[in-house]
Amino acid sequence: MENNEEKQETAPVAAPVTAPVAEEDSITLKQMVEDMEDAEKTAQLLFATQDPQVCTFPEGYVPRQTVFACLTCTPAPELAGVCYGCSLHCHEDHNIIELYTKRKFKCDCGNSKFGDKKCTLYEEKDEKNEFNEYNHNYHGKFCTCDAFYPDEPERAFMQCELCEDWFHDDHTPATFVGTEEGQANGDASVQNTASMICSTCIRQKLPFIAHIPAGKDVFCHSKLSAEQLVIPEDQKALMISHFRKRLCKCTDCTRIYDLADCEYLMDEEDDMTKFDEDSKKAIEREQPMSEGDEMRELVRSVGMEGAQVVYRGLNEFKRKFQELIDKAGDRIITEADVKEWTETLKKRPRHE
Repeated sequence: MENNEEKQETAPVAAPVTAPVAEEDSITLKQMVEDMEDAEKTAQLLFATQDPQVCTFPEGYVPRQTVFACLTCTPAPELAGVCYGCSLHCHEDHNIIELYTKRKFKCDCGNSKFGDKKCTLYEEKDEKNEFNEYNHNYHGKFCTCDAFYPDEPERAFMQCELCEDWFHDDHTPATFVGTEEGQANGDASVQNTASMICSTCIRQKLPFIAHIPAGKDVFCHSKLSAEQLVIPEDQKALMISHFRKRLCKCTDCTRIYDLADCEYLMDEEDDMTKFDEDSKKAIEREQPMSEGDEMRELVRSVGMEGAQVVYRGLNEFKRKFQELIDKAGDRIITEADVKEWTETLKKRPRHE
């Protein structure tokens, strides 16, 4: 989840680095650059397959898409969400909360929940989308503690595969269920393949999940007794490696998913991993303009001599900036460092 200003169409811009006020508020320039790169990668994954020029309402209840809540147009207690295109075109400069991805969601922008405000991309909307499901995320809140986003960035949190709410890992302790070899040593590479199922979803939706054993075999749960499906209140959340691959697809098990309204677990298009994979493929298909193409475009705009001046200045700035990073290493960047660096830029050769 992140604010609309951090989305793919707007590249992150580094703010001036000043002397730290307090140690806990300090950040090194290297950390800042790494955080910006991580944010850009996340944005690419979220928006690579999303069209910023269209409203997804005509597509119906999309299996999985990036969804946003506009707290300006639909403050609590109203619950509503909008698609990527509408967040850009219909809610510019509004208080937008990014909800990451949601399943089977139909864009609400401009319907009765928004009063007189109409969608600028697709005006003909149903009064309400009766099959949309909402939770407190649409108020900008998450976890059992009802924290408001943005939260403390250093705190880890996870998204439940079923209810899609987000939880602080220290508020929702989870037991890892991996492969037998990974279970023994807590192999991080194995845990990266795991899905989190919160304790509430285990107790109220799919209690058989509490009985999934470690291993890679498909788990047929249709023969569990009624007693086994009574889950205690102190049941912990579970991190289950290769969760969907281990779900049985026999007739009896599939019927259980349908009764629990979790039939989407059998839908490949619903899988968050599949969404990420499609995004990565879309990113790979995008061929960025080569340096030669950029140079030719610049020559057409300002002429050969002007283009050469721009490139010399840009390369000099990049070189100096890298020197500042290398010199600082992992220590805190001070105001004096920035002033010294600025002076070196002023002393660079100027080209008429």
